[in-house]
Amino acid sequence: MGIHDEDLQRVKVESDLAGIVSQYVALKKVGQRFSGLCPFHNEKTPSFSVNADEGFFYCFGCQKSGDAITFVREMEHLDFVGAVEWLANRLGIALRYTDSSDGTNRKERQELSDLLEKTAEFYHQTLRSGKQAGKVRSYLRSRGFDSETVEQFRIGYAPDEWDALASHLGVATEKLEAAGLGRPGQRGGAIDFFRDRVMFPVCDANGVVVGFGGRMLPDGQQPKYKNTPHTRLYDKSKVLYGLHWAKKQIVHADEIIVCEGYTDVIGCFRAGLDRAVATCGTALTDEHVKTMVRFAKRIVIAFDADGAGKAAADRFYEWEHQHNAEVFVAAIPEGTDPGQLAEENPAALTEAINAAEPFLSYRINRVLDRADLERVEGRARAAADTGAIIAEHPNEVVRDQYLVETAQKVRVDIEQMRRLIVNPPPQQANTPTPPQDSPDSDNRREVTPPAQPPPVELNVLRALIHQPEAVSALVLPAMFTDPVAVEAYSLVTSEGWRDRVNDFSQPVATLVGRLLVEEVDADPVELVSRALDAVIHRWNTQLRYDVNDIEQLRKHQPIVQWLAQRQEEMHSDQTRAAAVEAIVEWLRTQPANDASTR
Repeated sequence: MGIHDEDLQRVKVESDLAGIVSQYVALKKVGQRFSGLCPFHNEKTPSFSVNADEGFFYCFGCQKSGDAITFVREMEHLDFVGAVEWLANRLGIALRYTDSSDGTNRKERQELSDLLEKTAEFYHQTLRSGKQAGKVRSYLRSRGFDSETVEQFRIGYAPDEWDALASHLGVATEKLEAAGLGRPGQRGGAIDFFRDRVMFPVCDANGVVVGFGGRMLPDGQQPKYKNTPHTRLYDKSKVLYGLHWAKKQIVHADEIIVCEGYTDVIGCFRAGLDRAVATCGTALTDEHVKTMVRFAKRIVIAFDADGAGKAAADRFYEWEHQHNAEVFVAAIPEGTDPGQLAEENPAALTEAINAAEPFLSYRINRVLDRADLERVEGRARAAADTGAIIAEHPNEVVRDQYLVETAQKVRVDIEQMRRLIVNPPPQQANTPTPPQDSPDSDNRREVTPPAQPPPVELNVLRALIHQPEAVSALVLPAMFTDPVAVEAYSLVTSEGWRDRVNDFSQPVATLVGRLLVEEVDADPVELVSRALDAVIHRWNTQLRYDVNDIEQLRKHQPIVQWLAQRQEEMHSDQTRAAAVEAIVEWLRTQPANDASTR
């Protein structure tokens, strides 16, 4: 879906980035910029900078950067169109879409969303005051669900009638079917999809109802859980129940707890673990993980993983490699689940979550806990079983570390243990890059800043961005050697480049985002002269390497002397401007990187 360029530009121009950021961050004016604590990672010293005039932000701690749309996408976890719509709504701008079908599709999706919202309210009010719902209210109280919990999670009840919802909504059967709420009956008309079930509304990350999960009552009909079928709004492989409630706590803790059921999530919240989500009647998918790592890298699995085996291990390790996720497993006591544990012993649930282990460690310890390590045969079996599990991990360093630890626990010689790890998986070509978290606290890894271009090249780029009228005619591609700087130069010298920052590679977008919030700290022409010093040095060096003949050296001597004189003039305030212009004009005539032809 596209938005008219005129409307998009209007949103960008009229958005007050400092005002928007101030809704989330306490900003203080420092010089021409605003500064505050970064909302994207924990820090004690402000490293987040906003250039209100340019409409760009940059964090010197975690290197996040972008414009108002980027900021809203990150903070509200929206897609591009959603972020533009969020800003447009705030500004009172009516958006137009590039294709008439886009507007139609948007309208149809909104109609379905409104229908699902009305349904959630119908089910919720039926539970609160419906005559048929007395038994349901009693059942929920017996499970420890008080009125506050029912209100917080909008729990509802689908009446034990064929068409209670269809009659209440009074819309065409096709609409009910498109929303996953009903289907055509054999006698004509529509019948409800959910009947005589406790209802849990399922929302997307922004709190918009997209579907439902219906739990059978103790004397109800199987299956135990019935979920909304696949619709235009609901895809169970992508949706995570509870995410819209939990996302702020997830970001703050940099941890997300994954459960199997709706009541497990509610139990976690009631136990104070308000960073829990659940899959909706399906196994954890790659799409789920992609969604989760937008909010946190540490994923704690809070359901039975004992029988997961190699297939699950392969998935977990792949997620860790592809998405920089860290998969941990909480040891939930056998025969129970987070919902039950929250009701019976919430402290035990909290302890299990806090003591979650890396998946490989969890699997090894499950084997060792069940092994008879007092007998030779028991130790041999434990060594073989754990060896097979360790062999599944794709990282050689990780395998070796666990091998050494496990060999000590089963009292087996390390070399013998190594021989048990037969046919280990091929090592990944590159070790996954660790997530760039806060250097300050919470046991997070220290941020490793990306490699930066030489300072002289950064200075010229900064001058090009902030004072183009002074230097644009003086800056040439030959002044840049670092690939990121070369690409950044190409960006900032192109027309309308501020609207295309995110079209370039991430390193370039990050670099330019940083430079946008920095100030030029010297005369811009002087900054160009420093870059020219480096160009002349490279030219002289290349000349010495390429020219072996005395006659050729004599031929180049005049230009060498001329450059030396102009270089000396560049470092005098009185003659700098003319000398820089002269050298730049000379460089324009030179074949690139070929000293021998000069």
